[in-house]
Amino acid sequence: MENTLNVEIRQNDWNIDRSLIFIIPLIFIAVLFWMPEEWLLESSLLCIAIIVYIMLTYKNRLIYGFSGIRIASIPSTIITTFTIFIAIPSIYILMIRDHPNEVPYFYSILLFYFLFPAGLFIGKFYRKINIDKSWSLLKSEVITNKHDAYFYEVIVILFSVSFLIFCGYLLRVNEIPLIELIKNPGDSSKFFFMREEALKALSMTKIERYMFFWLRSLFIPFGIVGSLFLTSMHRKQKFKILFILFFIFGLIVNTITLEKSPIASLFLSIAAFIFLKRERVKPSLIIALIIITLAGPILISYFIFFDREDVFDVILWSYINRLIVTPAEVLFYYFQYFPEKHDFLMGRSTQIFSWIHPEGSFSVSNYVAKLWWNMPETTGFANANYLGNFWSDFGWYGTTISTFIFGILAHLFQWKILETTDYKKNLLYLLVMSICVPAFSFGFFSSNFTILFFTKGLLLLVFFLFGYDYWQNNNRSRILNELVK
Repeated sequence: MENTLNVEIRQNDWNIDRSLIFIIPLIFIAVLFWMPEEWLLESSLLCIAIIVYIMLTYKNRLIYGFSGIRIASIPSTIITTFTIFIAIPSIYILMIRDHPNEVPYFYSILLFYFLFPAGLFIGKFYRKINIDKSWSLLKSEVITNKHDAYFYEVIVILFSVSFLIFCGYLLRVNEIPLIELIKNPGDSSKFFFMREEALKALSMTKIERYMFFWLRSLFIPFGIVGSLFLTSMHRKQKFKILFILFFIFGLIVNTITLEKSPIASLFLSIAAFIFLKRERVKPSLIIALIIITLAGPILISYFIFFDREDVFDVILWSYINRLIVTPAEVLFYYFQYFPEKHDFLMGRSTQIFSWIHPEGSFSVSNYVAKLWWNMPETTGFANANYLGNFWSDFGWYGTTISTFIFGILAHLFQWKILETTDYKKNLLYLLVMSICVPAFSFGFFSSNFTILFFTKGLLLLVFFLFGYDYWQNNNRSRILNELVK
């Protein structure tokens, strides 16, 4: 029976790592023959670094490798996102930018493929993930539990709390960009400033700001995915009504400021849920899920640029640039401006260290935006991957130590998820992983990981896992005691 299970699992094994072992050498050969000589070294080193990472993590590829995207493993999501949106485009950035700090820029990216797995393996020594049990996630069907009903009550309470947070936001904002866009589509510059005033420049207390960020990135995906699971698996009318209410509410909240990443993250959470729930996945489903994820942001862009004759060309090239070029390019500017334009901040860019600094916090993303856009008065932000923040804070020490620590945290987070869900594809697993996918993809390539845990609310998700685990263990103990009596 065990052999049969292993055969079935292997047939469903998305061994992307093995495919890359064969594909990357071919790319390497192409690089040798067709790449201009001045970019040959960097391209070759990147190919070698990716191969080394694959070889180091191959036995644990379902958790650490590229293959782990099939179960939405956090380390796998991180390495895939980093490679596609940061590492590979960095070669193009080196082609179009010339600055002495391109050396630390590129080698900080390159070192990620060595320091990140080092952190993962150190985390493994502290808390070991059961790889054999993890393989069963590829084949196992989604299971229900008698405790699923409790999630309905939790989601109802969460909806009430979310509605109150949103009402508090509405009391603060003067003009609602979404309503203005519906009334008068077009005029992109006007909506850019309205978007800034609707959140970034809005007069709010720090608690109110955090609550609104948690609402968009944690509470709404939690409510939508949780109620969607209950609707699809238990098929009760009250679950369906709750899903519809939360979905409509989520659409309004995540589009109200006309920012594109919140609505994209919302649909990505739903796409991740569908992807993980399906036992077999076809290429057509993946394409459909990508279209669903990008549909909301593209629709917003269409109405913003409605007055342009070349609206579709503008949308196409803006999204190609935003997804493929900008994450690596904005990261480059962090390395260019520090310490050339400004001394290293020594921790002032992050709330973790800035509170002990005599000069207080420093908005590094706004500072970079002012220089990059040549707009000294802008309130906008040029958000970058965590390497940019830690470089601007501590230079080489920041990028190397933070990458190593990030690897440890990624392993421990994944371990806690798997242990709490008992390595089963249940409501909790699908819910947590569906929330984590946008955070460690869209969020990761444009945010410091401290922002992901504090501002985006992942730390609350960690507390929830510990709380759920405590409740679960107490419940088991109570049942055992009753059986003994």
